Amino acid sequence: MTLKLGVAAVLRTLRSGQRLTIESVNDATSRQYLTQLEQAKSSISLEKLQAISTALGMSPLTFIALTLSVTGEESAQTLLKTAQGELDEFEKAGGVQALQHQFSQGAVASRRPGRPVDQDRLNSVLRCKAEGLTQSATAQKLGISKQTVHELWKREVGL
Repeated sequence: MTLKLGVAAVLRTLRSGQRLTIESVNDATSRQYLTQLEQAKSSISLEKLQAISTALGMSPLTFIALTLSVTGEESAQTLLKTAQGELDEFEKAGGVQALQHQFSQGAVASRRPGRPVDQDRLNSVLRCKAEGLTQSATAQKLGISKQTVHELWKREVGL
């Protein structure tokens, strides 16, 4: 079963279980869009998921767990227990603090263009720099290109 079908089934079940008409959930989104969702003809965005699930008196997380349980082989409870374990590991690994660094003044923090820097390589280059090696000697010692050393030479740890 696809996720579209799962969303349709959960939406229909919740709405009919509460004896709600499409019009009564109309504050969350348009009647046409709700109909398309219930017929599995449209995908749902996170913003719409939040609005619709709130209109149905349910958290978006519960709605997603129900949808995944319908489309997969695990119960909503099992999925939520797995999610709790993953959240615990994420927090233990410092993920919450790292997540906070992704935002600045209510927007996504800016970052350097291109792919992320290999922190181990950056640290190695900066150690060679601190030891007084030249860029050329650093490239030779680490077995990386002079251009890469040149780019990393100007950086600081964590940038």
